[in-house]
Amino acid sequence: MWEDIGYCWVVLCKNKWFHLRQSLFSSHRIPLGESDGVMALPALGRHFRVRCDECGKEYFYKPSDVRRFEQELPENFTPHPLFRLEGERRRSKRSTFKVAVSVRGESPEGAPFQEATFAISASENGALIALSAKVRAGQTLFLTNPQSRSERQARVVRIDAAEGSTQVGVEFAEPTVDFWPAESLAAKAFWKKP
Repeated sequence: MWEDIGYCWVVLCKNKWFHLRQSLFSSHRIPLGESDGVMALPALGRHFRVRCDECGKEYFYKPSDVRRFEQELPENFTPHPLFRLEGERRRSKRSTFKVAVSVRGESPEGAPFQEATFAISASENGALIALSAKVRAGQTLFLTNPQSRSERQARVVRIDAAEGSTQVGVEFAEPTVDFWPAESLAAKAFWKKP
């Protein structure tokens, strides 16, 4: 269930009257580019133009209009120029594998917690973890690899509620390549230098 989760950056089309005819209950999401659970929003400037893939209208959007949404992009999708994942767009390559991790921190009410859970996907800059404890964006968590007892400080950058638990995107205080277990086949392929 947690393995191949696809995310993309989207904005909601401002041509509401056109899209209202197709759906009364949701706005049309215009896909902009690929994302994952922990990737930071690209540097966008103050305003940028987006043409709707359905109605063809073009509007200006602000960075605050951009949302991360869980959906796979179609194979023939062409990303918006500001959202292309070339070189500097993705700070590090993401690997999808399920690996045990221990997380400790404080609840929003200030109660300490420690939870044994797993990472859904990871990179040298962060991870997407399944977490039942309540956390808030911006707070500090400490992740421990139970095999090596290695601990890393991370900041919560994304929270997605899911059935039974929550997917939490965290960003490490400093990039690390030795935190995830090397014996994982997915991790070996991920950390291998080109």
